[in-house]
Amino acid sequence: MEHELIIHNLNKTDATGSYLLNNINLTLPRGSRLSVLGPSGSGKTTLLRMIAGLDTPSSGDIRFSGASILDLPPYKRNFGMMFQDYALFPHMNVSANIAFGLKMKGIPRQKQIPIVKQMLTLTNLEGFGHRKIDELSGGERQRVALARTLAPGPRLLMLDEPLSALDRVLRKHLLAQLTQIFSQLHITTIFVTHDHEEAFAAGDQIILMNQGCIVQSGTPEDLSQHPVNDWVRQFMG
Repeated sequence: MEHELIIHNLNKTDATGSYLLNNINLTLPRGSRLSVLGPSGSGKTTLLRMIAGLDTPSSGDIRFSGASILDLPPYKRNFGMMFQDYALFPHMNVSANIAFGLKMKGIPRQKQIPIVKQMLTLTNLEGFGHRKIDELSGGERQRVALARTLAPGPRLLMLDEPLSALDRVLRKHLLAQLTQIFSQLHITTIFVTHDHEEAFAAGDQIILMNQGCIVQSGTPEDLSQHPVNDWVRQFMG
């Protein structure tokens, strides 16, 4: 199976020389779903920002489809990143929010319309196009943010704690919808979370991070049934 994303010996240090990421090595096959799991401050979001091009590594390499992307600015990587706070535009309606990335890519308005319609259908938001953002529930906003991220057709989808602002019942419902959408699209996906139930549901592979390092990687069964040390066992509950 072709490895689409390859991360090799990736390191990031802060101004004091402390490691934010320490020797990260990772390969992702095309169409795979990875959950990045770990406590707050473990390096999960830093790793996403490196892949997205929002931060620069201190050393190491990130390769996508066979070529290094370190010198590519974020807008040329064609990756989609959905942030924890969704970052929706309150002055735009749902359709305009979803079309934003298409507009930034210079896609003509007439060609934007069918893509927006497709995204509304994909995320179960038919009939919501003219709604204002402040009229939506938390779950509806989450789906608008996902639709906006997917609309430009990203090569890689990254989600940073996308369910953390929602209550547990809604999180479980939306997680089921998300995993269904991931399966439909067959897009390589990285899902960041501190919740092991979310991680197990969203990813077919898991990496567990702590203090900037990958402590264990494998399938959900590997982590739950064969923890490599006491810290993993305690974190997994």
